[in-house]
Amino acid sequence: MISIVFFIFSLFIVGCSREQSHNPLLTQAEQIVVEHPDSVVRMLEPCWDDSTLSSADRALFGLLYTEALHRSGLSTESDSLIMASQKYYERENDKPRLARSLLHHAIVLYNKQQPHEAVYTMKRAEQIASDVNDPIFNCYLYFVLGDINDNVGNYTQTLKYYKQALATARQCKKDEWIVRALNNIAQTFDMIGKTDSLRYYTELAKPYAPHTDGEVRATYLTNQASYLLHLNKRKEAKQLLIRAQQELPTDRASMLLADVYLWEKDTASAAQEWYRLVNSFSPDVSISSYRQLVNYLTDHDEPTAAAYYSRRLNEVYHDLYSRSDAASIIDLQAQFDEQQNERQQYRITIMLLSAILLLIIATIVGMWWSRRRIDKLNARFVESQMKYDLTREELTKMRLQREREERENSEQLKAIISNLHASANKGQAASNDDMNALAQCSYTLNPNLQLLLSQLNAKEQDVCLLIRHNFQPSEIATLTISTPQTITNTRVRLLKKLFNETGGAKDFDSKLRAFE
Repeated sequence: MISIVFFIFSLFIVGCSREQSHNPLLTQAEQIVVEHPDSVVRMLEPCWDDSTLSSADRALFGLLYTEALHRSGLSTESDSLIMASQKYYERENDKPRLARSLLHHAIVLYNKQQPHEAVYTMKRAEQIASDVNDPIFNCYLYFVLGDINDNVGNYTQTLKYYKQALATARQCKKDEWIVRALNNIAQTFDMIGKTDSLRYYTELAKPYAPHTDGEVRATYLTNQASYLLHLNKRKEAKQLLIRAQQELPTDRASMLLADVYLWEKDTASAAQEWYRLVNSFSPDVSISSYRQLVNYLTDHDEPTAAAYYSRRLNEVYHDLYSRSDAASIIDLQAQFDEQQNERQQYRITIMLLSAILLLIIATIVGMWWSRRRIDKLNARFVESQMKYDLTREELTKMRLQREREERENSEQLKAIISNLHASANKGQAASNDDMNALAQCSYTLNPNLQLLLSQLNAKEQDVCLLIRHNFQPSEIATLTISTPQTITNTRVRLLKKLFNETGGAKDFDSKLRAFE
């Protein structure tokens, strides 16, 4: 009985999946799109204005053109072409091309800053690809999914997909793809601080590396250099990083090279790397470069430039905050995988029951499945409600704890200020314990103040904190073992240094006390 059912099902699939004949140019382009995407982009240019193309040819043209762009390292912000291809292959149930259409539509969505839709579409492509035996496409798919998870810091999933890409690359016997996968795995382990794994996968890439060039070769050399830096072999690492930059400049190699220059006290060369890296697509690289550059400009008495890059750094922080969606992307993938596992279990159950009972108990099976689904949803709702209540309770505890700490810090601050006034009245210098306690309480209550004063030395910070808490110049002079004139000069100088303004000492006091 089961054999007959599967035979009928196979005949149904064969009858529904009819292959359309295609324009010879499109057929040729599809055969070479993986190895020669640049050529395919040029080949397909005449098809834009070809009104004789059939629906099948138009769908294939949209898929091949978008795929060739992406494999060439280019992108497009319009998804109308690839969306039309996707809808066509959904109607025709052409799973291999549907999977490709979904992936490249997802890449377009990701480039358009629509990460949730992009990741969901990629997961659909992954689901369909699991039913299609196409190692070449699967390798590309796993690289893209690995890169997406790497961008949001989901390193567990990143390693999973890069290792899947490595397995399919070996299946395809593509040396460049193998090295790329090994490079990505090694780099990911480097990011999470596992130096031994970095060395292991870099060594695995060594036999294949001589046959590569460009970005793949540059990444391999950068991984070697990073391992040498962990061993404090900076001279050898520097040579490898320079070679990597000659192959193809990359942000990671530039960051490491800047660190080497900084260790060599060649801050000018390091600054050149930071100037380039502030425009990196990676927020972490960009933020680190901005901070290093601001410190460099401050040390070299260039307050205007330092203030400019500080403003740009704040803009990066703002943009990063406004589009911070890493957690939701990670959660979306987990939910999708969970749903697919559930659907797979239900599908197997339904198929087995249908094969055994056929249409006689189809209604009973449908009612049972629906009831089970409702019960699970109800259970999930109850569980979600419990988690919500627990989370709300924890947030309330955290808020109360924070308020209690602020009150304690405020009371402690009053005692510290009282001690400092007493020391000033007695003509005694402030003790290190009192000043450290004053700084700790002040920075806890106002973290922005700590960021503002971080560029100052310890004595300048002490002066600023005492002014912030309304100490008189004579008291500040006593507490810091200085003269009143020195304190006045320091206040005038700090007005320019911190706020890039000119004026008197009282102007500085007003600006500092008003700072939030």
